[in-house]
Amino acid sequence: MIRNRCYLLMVLLLPVAAYAARPFRVTGTLHLAEHPVWAHLYYYLSGDQLVHDSVRITDGKFTFAGELDEPVKAYLNCHYPPSVRKLFRGEFYLEPGNHAITISEEGKLTVQGSLLNDEYVQLQQELAKIGKPTKIEEIDSFCALRDPVEKDFVSRHPASFLSLELLEGFSGYTLEQQNATFAGFTPALKNSHAGKAFVAMLETLKRVQIGEVAPDFTEKDTAGIDVSLKDFRGKYVLVDFWASWCLPCSMENPNLLKAYNKYKDRNFTVLGVSLDESKSDWIMGIQRGQLPWKHISHQDPQRVSASKLYAVRFIPENFLISPEGKIIAHNLIGKGLEKLDELLK
Repeated sequence: MIRNRCYLLMVLLLPVAAYAARPFRVTGTLHLAEHPVWAHLYYYLSGDQLVHDSVRITDGKFTFAGELDEPVKAYLNCHYPPSVRKLFRGEFYLEPGNHAITISEEGKLTVQGSLLNDEYVQLQQELAKIGKPTKIEEIDSFCALRDPVEKDFVSRHPASFLSLELLEGFSGYTLEQQNATFAGFTPALKNSHAGKAFVAMLETLKRVQIGEVAPDFTEKDTAGIDVSLKDFRGKYVLVDFWASWCLPCSMENPNLLKAYNKYKDRNFTVLGVSLDESKSDWIMGIQRGQLPWKHISHQDPQRVSASKLYAVRFIPENFLISPEGKIIAHNLIGKGLEKLDELLK
């Protein structure tokens, strides 16, 4: 999803315990055809510690149990026997307490016993009235309709983890509004792992605002050769974060290709930074889009990825870097690429 974001760090970590570990229980009832046999549950603790649990499904039922100190986004996979080449995937919010999950024959996942999931359903019902964009050019107008709905939700739910999640993606907030909203959250939410991660992300975002020197990074191209951002010093370079599996990226690539061909003789180029995990998928995506510029991807776990340095959370996302190495524009998407006419001096 495309988002224009502008944040300022505001440290609001209070020296109090936010949450204590409490038990959770998830009971599931499946009405899926062909009877999957294993259920796998995935979620992250403290933002980066992956937890994976699995149980056998018996007579269409399964149970998970554990402890959490705060809500998390959870992912449920239901595996069929090897002879059935299918996989059910769903996601929900997992929090302390009892959750009753039902998966309908059509594959719809519903959760009972969770306030956070109830809030999510209510929000989705409101957003459904807006519809969905079908073209990349419609995303900005879609966001303009969606943002007031999400802002209203956040203002009414200052203790909700969903509010914090929404705040990360707002396009219509000024710096002052962003900080004022976070300041209005409950102390427990601000001092949670998610709240602290949000503050850290704001600090990163502050370093990649327009006018700042673009953080340098080094990643590998399709041949496995190191390529650094500094290698492009002296040229205008549009650093484009994308992935082969990203549908909005595929929709935007023709616009980017048109701009590349139009401006490549004006000391301008594109540097594609892929978030793909599969090298073969990444290369196939380049070939499928017929994208002629230099491409790199994070393949070295010893280095901080470019996407982390630039706090990338939604793709496609891009940054225009001047020949002097400064960020001079952000998210030139669709018709926004026409601004290159005035930016390339």
